[in-house]
Amino acid sequence: MSEYYREIPGEFPKEKPQSTENEFFGSGWSVRRLDDKFFFEFISGELAGRLKEIEISASDFNHTKAGELSFDDLCYKYGVG
Repeated sequence: MSEYYREIPGEFPKEKPQSTENEFFGSGWSVRRLDDKFFFEFISGELAGRLKEIEISASDFNHTKAGELSFDDLCYKYGVG
């Protein structure tokens, strides 16, 4: 029987990225500061999935870092998801 594909074993990262002053990581999403702008990034739920980047306010960035806004809150507020 011929070989249609070959599996290459891989691993998931053992540690999740560490949040810093300029970037906060959630599970599969993040908010970050780049100069004087702030962004919410996540992988879309589209068929092929792609990284989406939405500009957000400084206030929302700070509230998210403080745990006062969640992924769902940001999606609802900015009409994405």
